[in-house]
Amino acid sequence: MMNIILLSAVTSWFMVQLAKIIFGLIRYGMKDKIRIPWRIIWAGGMPSAHSALVSSTTLVIYLSSGGQSIFFGFSLIVACIVIYDRGRMYSIYHQFQQRYPRLKHDIEKDPVLKDLVGHRLSEILVGILIGLGSGFVIAHL
Repeated sequence: MMNIILLSAVTSWFMVQLAKIIFGLIRYGMKDKIRIPWRIIWAGGMPSAHSALVSSTTLVIYLSSGGQSIFFGFSLIVACIVIYDRGRMYSIYHQFQQRYPRLKHDIEKDPVLKDLVGHRLSEILVGILIGLGSGFVIAHL
């Protein structure tokens, strides 16, 4: 028997990492091809893998166990914490940018560092959408 929760998590993570490669090539062009291996395994950037994974997992638990399940309740709480934390990291980074302009300059020059400072709202929302979409598909296989 297949564990649909794990399958959903792995599927959403894979889809997001693939999307990161595509977004990276669109944004930076072929000069980004050297970072493809890094984009496959690393977190950060568009879209949010954290948001996708917890959204997918939470939806599959809801669809398989129902809204009254303690597993769904726990998963929903963890998802909210993870999503909030990733967005909050970016907010804190933005505050540091205001106080220390050199920090902004240094990070803007380095696309790897730029991807590691949390997520913008758009990155989180796209991650959630990918997670919900992959979770829905996996749950209905």
